[in-house]
Amino acid sequence: MNRLTILVVTVLMMFCSHSKGQTLSGQVTWECTFNRKSLEEGEIRMKARIAPGWHMYALGNSPQSPIKMNFKFEPDRSYQLVGNVSQPSPLMKFDKLLGMPVTYFENEVEFGQKIRLKGKNGTIRGTIQFMQCSDQVCVPPQDFGFSLNIFN
Repeated sequence: MNRLTILVVTVLMMFCSHSKGQTLSGQVTWECTFNRKSLEEGEIRMKARIAPGWHMYALGNSPQSPIKMNFKFEPDRSYQLVGNVSQPSPLMKFDKLLGMPVTYFENEVEFGQKIRLKGKNGTIRGTIQFMQCSDQVCVPPQDFGFSLNIFN
């Protein structure tokens, strides 16, 4: 398979009702799901599986660092975000290269975003920007796009 074919397959895998896909570097696999809690409330769950020997940075690292981790949700009249993206308590270490403490995850992590449902049907579209490193190399920030359907 050439690089373009792999990219097309990856993009097709990333944009479905139950979004699941592997990044091009292959070190992180994402799975995004929507869980309805009631007629008016739901939660988006975004789980990352991280390859052994690698780590992914957490939300809330210093804005002065080159580390990127954020979630972007496209506005849609069928839902409204409630609060911010939640994450479990990350690991912490002092990064000698950056000269500052950093927070990160290994193995597996699940993020959540609560939403208020405003319509019967709709689509939640978003992008997860993240950065991953091993002890030898860092991969530049990557974007993982997802699309989840809301059905009444």
